[in-house]
Amino acid sequence: MRHIYTIAAMALVVTGCQTMKPAASPMEAYLNRHAAAEAIARNCPAYGGYGAVTAMRSDADQNLARARALGATEMDVQKARERMNSNLMSAVMLVGPIEACNAFVNQLAWAGTSTAQIPKKAN
Repeated sequence: MRHIYTIAAMALVVTGCQTMKPAASPMEAYLNRHAAAEAIARNCPAYGGYGAVTAMRSDADQNLARARALGATEMDVQKARERMNSNLMSAVMLVGPIEACNAFVNQLAWAGTSTAQIPKKAN
């Protein structure tokens, strides 16, 4: 029975890792990637060791530079950080730190393999 609850909670975590809505712009997508990498590096320190934290910090810096080039302000950066930290902490409370960190790292790695694009609206 416990496994059923764990699977259900993981489904919530994977859904919760996203920003609750698709990014409205490439700038917001890059900000979300930046903030998620920072949150993971700070709150999941043992995940992947020193090299992984270094890579996440580098990834965060690159995504921040892209977002700033698209016009991101310090207020935009702060909102993204608050959103991602809140999402991560909610996931930790739901399923624990190991499962939450795994889900966030997987989501971030998947998002980081593509260029941020504006979502297309249905006609």
